[in-house]
Amino acid sequence: FNEDFFVSDRSDSLWLKAVRMEKTLNTRDNEGALALSPDGRFIFFAACNREGGFGSCDIYRSERKGGNWSEPENLGPVVNSPQWDSQPTFSSDGKTLYFASKRQGGKGSSDIWKTELLHDNTWSVPVNLGDNINTSAEEMAPFIHPDDQTLYFSSKGHQGMGGLDLFLSRKAVDGSWQ
Repeated sequence: FNEDFFVSDRSDSLWLKAVRMEKTLNTRDNEGALALSPDGRFIFFAACNREGGFGSCDIYRSERKGGNWSEPENLGPVVNSPQWDSQPTFSSDGKTLYFASKRQGGKGSSDIWKTELLHDNTWSVPVNLGDNINTSAEEMAPFIHPDDQTLYFSSKGHQGMGGLDLFLSRKAVDGSWQ
């Protein structure tokens, strides 16, 4: 079983048949959880068990140059841990990457974390989103709305109907999550 990326173009009001994206993004291994930067210049995604990886699954970035995507680069040991790091979502202001991780220092099985793109094009040390988002159970599948103020995610720890229910949280003026 192999997960790959596909793309479909729109012609007038119809979507064309999806085709596999180029080989720089798709390998014989699994790639998934794709997120685009707001300007369409970067793709962030998770890939597992790659040579040179830091954990079971790591987050990668590829840049669109002309009509092609660059060879993906691992975001490195600041962002990626020896554990599972996956499911990236990128803010519309182009500054914050949110992701799910099973790294040490979390609240539960998997938590939602964020890292900031710094002025020198490096990433800040990831920060756990805290107790209002993360519980002692599992949180995953973050999606930051284009308003950069609303975070959607799934959780087994917040009271819901059971399993991984969907939740949303809004960012307060002080930057904390409600």
